[in-house]
Amino acid sequence: MGDICEFTTWPKHQNLFYKISSNALVFNIKGERNAAIGLAKNPGECEYWVLIGVDQQCWIKKNNGRCCCTVSTQNIISRNKYKKFWIMLKKGEILLGKSNKKTPILSEQTPLQNLQYVTFSVLGERNPVQWRLHLPPQIQKPTLVKFTGGEPQWIKADVQLPDGAIIGGHENGVLYIIRAPHRGSLTPGKFVPELGLGFVSWGGEMHEESDFEVLCGYNCTWVKTVGNEIPVGAVEGGYSEDGHEILYVGRALYDNYLIPGKVQPSHNCCYIPYQEKEIAVQTYEILVVPHSITHSANKYYVSGLGIRNYRPNYSYESDRSHEDSEDDEDNVINIF
Repeated sequence: MGDICEFTTWPKHQNLFYKISSNALVFNIKGERNAAIGLAKNPGECEYWVLIGVDQQCWIKKNNGRCCCTVSTQNIISRNKYKKFWIMLKKGEILLGKSNKKTPILSEQTPLQNLQYVTFSVLGERNPVQWRLHLPPQIQKPTLVKFTGGEPQWIKADVQLPDGAIIGGHENGVLYIIRAPHRGSLTPGKFVPELGLGFVSWGGEMHEESDFEVLCGYNCTWVKTVGNEIPVGAVEGGYSEDGHEILYVGRALYDNYLIPGKVQPSHNCCYIPYQEKEIAVQTYEILVVPHSITHSANKYYVSGLGIRNYRPNYSYESDRSHEDSEDDEDNVINIF
């Protein structure tokens, strides 16, 4: 059956696919608008998207963006409390229903069979959606040997480097990974042993830091990525000063040097400190803890709440929906 999962989706990040063990899924939603559920035959690409609360409507769309059916639904979801929905795949139909009502609010004929994978997402720019449901275990095919212990941790730097400091790159010598508070942010950067100083990039410039933490451990690996594609298990390095967006630990090849820095997903790049400047690189490596057991790819801090995200294969711009005034159940839910 799987555990009860509670997570939050955020735009512009990686989709995780789950295999459902029956032809129906029951879930609870809490958010301002634009919840999205993808249905797929195989992990990676959805054949259909079921959209809830988009522009005061519910939709069933094909992956190419063509609308199959829609219905007006005022105040169908709320940012203050969970609302219960269900999706059923039955005799060549996709059915969407609300609460414990047997009559669906949307239905669409489909010739496709075996839509046995599901993913959860949100449309828009900065509007998270929270989810609660039963899910089978996450689909993973790890290829690395699992370590016991050694997870990355931040240790305050003293007179010398802490034991187990992770080498992050090279620039006329070995570089290590640090993070330091700077102008309201907590920013990952590089440590230069020859100088005994750390450096971070911020505001287009490189800044010297003497008060910092060093990343230590061994159960981690570098993964190639591009833009804002953040893999599951990415090591969190800190947060930005604006909205406390999570910053990840990355490194990039520049001028024949491999330099650690910060990955800021909303900026679609990795920033590295180099020769007094902040350099943006779109193709880079990101530090990842393999075998991460998590229901999401990333976290953001919103009003002190750690929330998590996914990304649909298209974008949709919609208006702000109103809060749902209708009472609804807030029950533990199951796949049936």
